Amino acid sequence: MSDDLPPNLAAIQYERGFDINGILRKVVKSLQEKGVMVGGVLQEAEFRPNGYCARLNIVDIRTGKTERITQDRGRESRGCKLDPRGLAAISHCITDAIDAEVDLVIINKFGRAESEGDGLLFCIADAISAGVPILTTVREPYVAAWSSYHGGLAIGLPPRIDTILQWYDASCPYRSLKRIVSAA
Repeated sequence: MSDDLPPNLAAIQYERGFDINGILRKVVKSLQEKGVMVGGVLQEAEFRPNGYCARLNIVDIRTGKTERITQDRGRESRGCKLDPRGLAAISHCITDAIDAEVDLVIINKFGRAESEGDGLLFCIADAISAGVPILTTVREPYVAAWSSYHGGLAIGLPPRIDTILQWYDASCPYRSLKRIVSAA
């Protein structure tokens, strides 16, 4: 990698309550419209009535397949509802994207599970090893764990579509071109 290029590992830093998933969906759409092959996972909330917590689903960007990643623990439950089995079930989305030689892998969140050494952390490592650019998101209280994980090899981005697209264009210019040239 040239010293002039920004890192091809980036995390969008955002505040609790911000619609980061909406930003990611718009980024994916913009990149796909430019011919960029995007893989990985996005998160969708399925809101429920009567005080029940929202169910969280992960959507495979390439196939559109959805997998629930939360446990239904009832209306009065408190704390994390993340289902580790749900996370394990969707990890193939990232490995499949890497195998398909996508131009960018998006992993919707570096959160509690990843900060504790679990979740989709190994998928991030697999994409790094394969040389595939990665975009994720992080918010407090996980920023310190994210910084410790990447050790200065990632860039932080604000939750702005134009800035995110500029990062991709600046750090990954050869990805789409390589695919287009090899197809010719």
